[in-house]
Amino acid sequence: MSHALQRHPRMSLRPEQHFHIAAAYDKAAFDLSLPTHTRAAFAKKADWFRLRARVGKKIEQAALTKQKEPDPFGFITSTH
Repeated sequence: MSHALQRHPRMSLRPEQHFHIAAAYDKAAFDLSLPTHTRAAFAKKADWFRLRARVGKKIEQAALTKQKEPDPFGFITSTH
């Protein structure tokens, strides 16, 4: 496989990191020294990272809830 076709694994970020990145993009989006189209692109990126943060938070909460729930069929599953 050629180097150009290899897929590199993406780094996973925590929801807090996504929120932090969104805040940085928001700051750039409100920088009036930048052209309008650039600020619009930064605002769009901020929205994207906020969405990723919210989804990540929900996934974390679901995982925590699942861990806390007793397994009604625990006697069936192996715990070796």
